[in-house]
Amino acid sequence: MVIQLALAIFPTILIAWVIYRSDRYEREKWLPLTLCFILGMVITFPVMRVQEVFYVWGIDDPGNIFWLCFTSFLVVSFTEELFKFLALVLFPYLRPFFNEPLDGIIYAVMISMGFATLENILYALEFGISTTALRGLTAVPAHAVFATMMGYFVGKSKFKTDHKTRIRFLLMGLSIAVLVHGLYDFFIIQEFYDWLMLLAIVTLLVSIFFAVRMFKEEQAESAILWDKKLPKTPVDESEEIESTPK
Repeated sequence: MVIQLALAIFPTILIAWVIYRSDRYEREKWLPLTLCFILGMVITFPVMRVQEVFYVWGIDDPGNIFWLCFTSFLVVSFTEELFKFLALVLFPYLRPFFNEPLDGIIYAVMISMGFATLENILYALEFGISTTALRGLTAVPAHAVFATMMGYFVGKSKFKTDHKTRIRFLLMGLSIAVLVHGLYDFFIIQEFYDWLMLLAIVTLLVSIFFAVRMFKEEQAESAILWDKKLPKTPVDESEEIESTPK
């Protein structure tokens, strides 16, 4: 049991730590980061409740293409990403500590890792160590990737002056996360052909590629932003004269 819980928690904490350390120029404080992580865990309960309602109605037939798309893109993907989106927009997005576009990714990943942590723990208790280990290599990175894509557009939205542009970027963040998440789940849930499950890995790898590019772009913009805001160190003229070659 201890090993199962460790496998459930370790990947999410590792990704959260890596993202935190990658915020090099204006690192976020622990309190809002922790609150976002906890908020991600809290929203797991209403998400599961909504999904249970659909499953009680029998909307989980992987052999029916209509219900497969409905389950993948609406029941699972839209429900999970919507709650993560609302958590991101209603808490950190509106606060003054959300002060650069990169923060959209940082806080989105923290919320997502909180969600994935509790989800992993519940899976570990029900399905055992093998499923937990597999999720650590697939589902957890996938949640981080979806969050990065969402956070990228939400972060840009925060600093748009035009209201319509701001709303458009918010909707883009939610829509892209839902689309990629739904596509990933579609290939995992379907039972038509076993080889189609390999496309879930392809989807994840391609998504990781774009997510890394998004993060590096915002990281570069963060460097420029905070270099402009940092006070210039005054130069001692005597030292400058002494350092001049004769």
